[in-house]
Amino acid sequence: MLEDKDGEYPKQPRAYDDLDSPGMPREDPCRATVIFSLVCLASILASGGLIIGVGPFIYRMVEDGYFSDRCDEGDDGCAAQYDAMTPIFDGGFQIMTWLSCVAGILLRAWGPRINATLGLALLTAGCRLIATATTEDGAGWWMFGYGIIGGGGNFLYISSFHFVYLFANPGVPIGILGGIFSVSGMMFMFLNIPGVTISSFFTGYFYLALILTVLVAIFFPDRPIRPRHIYKVTRPTLKYVDFTSTCKSLCRGDVLAAVKESRFLWFTLLFSWVTMVQVVIAGLATGLAQAKSSDETAVNDYNRFVYPAIGSCTFLFTPGIGYLIEKKGFWIPMLCNVLVTQIGVALCWGPGLESQYVMLVFLNLIQAFAYTMQFAYVQLTYPENLFGPLIAFLIAAQGIIGLIAWPGLSPNPFGSTAFTPPLLICLIPTFGLYYVPWQQKPYDDEWLRLRARRESTDAKGQRMQRRGSDLPAPQHSAPSVPSKLMMESKNNESVIVDQMSAVEIGSVIEHALPDGGDVAESSIVV
Repeated sequence: MLEDKDGEYPKQPRAYDDLDSPGMPREDPCRATVIFSLVCLASILASGGLIIGVGPFIYRMVEDGYFSDRCDEGDDGCAAQYDAMTPIFDGGFQIMTWLSCVAGILLRAWGPRINATLGLALLTAGCRLIATATTEDGAGWWMFGYGIIGGGGNFLYISSFHFVYLFANPGVPIGILGGIFSVSGMMFMFLNIPGVTISSFFTGYFYLALILTVLVAIFFPDRPIRPRHIYKVTRPTLKYVDFTSTCKSLCRGDVLAAVKESRFLWFTLLFSWVTMVQVVIAGLATGLAQAKSSDETAVNDYNRFVYPAIGSCTFLFTPGIGYLIEKKGFWIPMLCNVLVTQIGVALCWGPGLESQYVMLVFLNLIQAFAYTMQFAYVQLTYPENLFGPLIAFLIAAQGIIGLIAWPGLSPNPFGSTAFTPPLLICLIPTFGLYYVPWQQKPYDDEWLRLRARRESTDAKGQRMQRRGSDLPAPQHSAPSVPSKLMMESKNNESVIVDQMSAVEIGSVIEHALPDGGDVAESSIVV
């Protein structure tokens, strides 16, 4: 693949528009599926979604007697004990958010291999902290350990998304990988096994994380996989590490232009608010269950099994959401995201413990729509070289609005059993978010129209290529095709070409450059 003078791949108008071109190599579908499945398995075991399994985690903490000094003697599992442990998840999620922001920036600086390996090293350290923590260390220490487990896991998770380009159409793979985030939370269900303690579980996970760290360091590539690339195992190298270009890229014109677009800012607001609501609901879930039922066995079963089983099934919805985005754009998923958020909050006021089962389904849907759109919106509507900076911006905005969840609403400033005020704070602003899908719809209509035209043009081009396959190839002429991609050589000569494959682009550059010209010093301007 050709590179420009900054060492970057030629910028495409949109990542999603970089469709298949005749004559270009493509990863074998079976091999791509195997590779992608192994990446998904690693993400299940070690993504930041591990900390979503807060139900079994809190239950095991109560059973092991952590923070029991908040309760009267012999009254373990009281509201004060649950409230004291709420910041572990809410604050840990905030730490994970900011570490994920850093991960998006560093991914561009040193590539997926180093990024994912560093993240797993952080996750390993977090497991060790939790395994050795005590009540006397305070909730802040637990929160820090819990947070770097999530943040380190997201270094791996964010570094895995480039594997979707092994496939011709990345929409559904993005949806699958998006759903895996919450599936990781099911790993904490092993805390329900009799005899397993917080200390023994996280000691075991410490060793598992060490093994994954070594495997990722060996098998992840140094540079992200691009559209139409084939995966190869390579030896680690530091030659692609470049912090200077990364720092410059954050203030580059195309990054700033994308960030200042109204559609991107509105999407950022919607994503940040609904994920903040999801964090608040998830943090209150164990306390809500305890307040709605006096049956201790039912509450324990809810925390141990129902919460992680229903609350971690996002993967059931995300492939369908990815397919919906491919076919209809983003405005319908945005509309659904706002609606399911409102229903999820309303169900927190439902009567009895049974209403919370339904609430968990909608908590799942909030996550499914939000996180599938987060990655799909950046990958499918912007050039792939903007992925890291734009993901970092999204996560930073999520972290700022997330300050409402922690420290704003955790521990609950209105009292350990006063759930209505924080839920109203979450609910009321969501009515204004209905503007976002309405604002997005014209962009989607244009996006789908252009994509349909491109697919039609590509189909015609393939038919013409098949008809002319027996004709002799031109010896000294640049390909003649219809689009408006301008390539400037270093002596400022220009060539206008149209609707080309990467092979044809290479041919044009070869003709445009003077004798001895260096392709690496050419720039492509869209």
